[in-house]
Amino acid sequence: MNREIVDRAKKTSREYKQMGYHCSEAVIRALNDAFELKMSEDVLRTACGFRGGGGGYRDRCGILEAGMMAISYIYGRNDLTEEAWGYSYLIRILHERFLKHFGTIRCLDIYTKQKEQNVPNTCLDPTREGAAIIAELLLEADEILKNIPEEEKR
Repeated sequence: MNREIVDRAKKTSREYKQMGYHCSEAVIRALNDAFELKMSEDVLRTACGFRGGGGGYRDRCGILEAGMMAISYIYGRNDLTEEAWGYSYLIRILHERFLKHFGTIRCLDIYTKQKEQNVPNTCLDPTREGAAIIAELLLEADEILKNIPEEEKR
């Protein structure tokens, strides 16, 4: 695994968060930089609505949403003749890893835990940790897809 890419994603997600970007914005921008994806500003801007669990609704974490955006950007289909199972499988793995690490996929749960710990810049660490989870998965993705179980090809 290329630790430099993971470390860059962690570092730049933290920097973007400290600049004032929301978690979803910070993570998608960090992934764009770390993987040199060349996403347009229009694509990057689409992550802003995921802040605070969906416009502040505190539902599914915006970091997770940014990860789904990155997976879809790289592995998503361009037309209906392409299979959907590859990116769908990667997104399910992302959910599993996120849940294993954070114990939840809900913004409210992560946010509340940060507040209870009196963290001054709420979700700064989850932004960094989430960016690492996503970057690690993206680095493993081609190998994962080569070895995808047949029953997952649905």
